[in-house]
Amino acid sequence: MKKIAITEAAIFAEVTREKARYWARLLKLEITKQGRISYIPDGSEKILLAMAKAISSGLSPSLAAKEVLTIHALPVVKETKQNNSNELTSRINSLEQAVMLLVEQNKALATTTEIQGKKIEDQNRFIISTLQAQNNHLKAIQLKLDPPQPTKIETWQPTEPKRPKFSTIQRIWYEITAPEKLRAN
Repeated sequence: MKKIAITEAAIFAEVTREKARYWARLLKLEITKQGRISYIPDGSEKILLAMAKAISSGLSPSLAAKEVLTIHALPVVKETKQNNSNELTSRINSLEQAVMLLVEQNKALATTTEIQGKKIEDQNRFIISTLQAQNNHLKAIQLKLDPPQPTKIETWQPTEPKRPKFSTIQRIWYEITAPEKLRAN
């Protein structure tokens, strides 16, 4: 069985060794330890890279692991063969396992499609709420920019002079003599 060190897989996936070990556990990869070095099956580094891309797209590690497991096949650990009669039996068993794996992946893919449909609905709701908020902001700005409504402006007019109050005799004298006319001459 070919193996790759977790540190090498982490470098390939451009993540830390601790993240690679955590993701390997989420993905149920077989981790073997020889001395101070931990190994995972060869080809698992590509699955870790797919996991890193899924997490960078915004998924949580557990959801990303489920999605990666539905899309990618786990590396198959090959056992050593003792003789030719057992070889045929092991091939049949591996074919059965492959078929069962495909069936499980199809089931998981169907549930993932349902989950993705819900994600799309959530994204649509978010976009609609964002557009409504932007529309409200635009209305507020438009109200600020619209010209003010015209108001009736009253210009200043001098008050009419009031006639002085005179007694009856004085009034008659003013009307007959018209002193304003006399002054004008």
